[in-house]
Amino acid sequence: MREELLHILWKTKKLDFSDLLTTQGEKVIIQNFGIHNHDAGPDFLNAKVKIGTNIWNGHIEMHLHASAWNQHKHQNNPAYNNVILHVVYTDDKTIHNENGQTIPTIILKDRIEPKLITNYENLIAGLNWIPCANQIEKVDQSKVPFFLERLVTKRLLRKQAQIKVLLDNSKNDWEEVLYRLLLQYLGLKVNNEAFASLAEIAPYSLLKKQNSLMQKESLLLGQAGMLRGKEDYIIGLQKEYKHQKAKFDLKPMSGVEWKFSKLRPANFPSLRLAQLAAIYDKTPKFFSTIISNPQLETLTELLSVSASSYWDTHYLTNKVSPKKKKAIGKTTQHILIINVIVPLIFAYADLIADDVLKEKAIDLLYGLPTEKNKIITQWKKHNIKVASAAQSQALLELKSDYCDKQKCLDCQIGQLILFG
Repeated sequence: MREELLHILWKTKKLDFSDLLTTQGEKVIIQNFGIHNHDAGPDFLNAKVKIGTNIWNGHIEMHLHASAWNQHKHQNNPAYNNVILHVVYTDDKTIHNENGQTIPTIILKDRIEPKLITNYENLIAGLNWIPCANQIEKVDQSKVPFFLERLVTKRLLRKQAQIKVLLDNSKNDWEEVLYRLLLQYLGLKVNNEAFASLAEIAPYSLLKKQNSLMQKESLLLGQAGMLRGKEDYIIGLQKEYKHQKAKFDLKPMSGVEWKFSKLRPANFPSLRLAQLAAIYDKTPKFFSTIISNPQLETLTELLSVSASSYWDTHYLTNKVSPKKKKAIGKTTQHILIINVIVPLIFAYADLIADDVLKEKAIDLLYGLPTEKNKIITQWKKHNIKVASAAQSQALLELKSDYCDKQKCLDCQIGQLILFG
């Protein structure tokens, strides 16, 4: 038994409230169940309860055992002086508020349907990929999309909070924030730290001062410590970087920070930096451009770039490979739109209170195909339908913020399993 279960049963009124009495034998009628409080203080606020012949307005506190009131020091906390009812699973102690007044208590242990407890035990007992892995296929699939719609917004709001931190650190420079996010998602997890370090020593404010693609490449690759080799093109980049290094007093990375093993050549950080240079050579003010026309076709076109011709025969500097144009592929374009551009548009729209622009950001996710990764593959194995990037983003949020934390009672799917 968990206290969270008592909360959800109270909120959904899935309890037997007939002939309800306090531990002192007074009749209780719940006229208003209160508002669930997720912050500090009593669990349900602004309730209305008739106890005996008196009607009380105030708060309700819940515990598995009555003695938890004292364990949590509520008897010394004035915030709990307006508690009018103590709701417990078992009563093992008479409790009082700060003023010494006895708090009326009701017991729920024998008022919960055995079927609900069985469903709950089955729900949280799973040691599978998700707690409800053995039960989720019984859920009415027609009700799942409505829950996923809310999770899309929840995920964007969480990413918005992360963007706010970046925005504060960059003195409200949206172009800088976009640049840093592009570096983060072009680098994949294996090179996250290295790309973050590069963003510090080769910021957008410095990149925008470079007038040509070659200058942009020399700055990024030079600061990354990757300008090694004796090919003509690399020698040209080295000369340009030497000039930049002196002009801006640059201090490059050593180069050992970068990881290449187990990466597909298309994801090598050297190539990704060359592609990033191409993005900004094509669209120097990238953020301003996407905000002015946040259409999927426009965004895809902005990201449809290829690294300079040198990279047609290279994935690494000074190492020749079979000739192939090194364009940013559709999958990578979609990853950048989903994880960088959409959250940034959403955050900006919220800042300027533009609900229409917010909806456009969300609509972009519905216009993109579902993501392909291990988590989405697992959801599909459980017959969860995934028709767009919006739904795959929602399912990623569901897994990380609900399933992994066993917050089954806050999950609509968990509630459907619990209540049938």
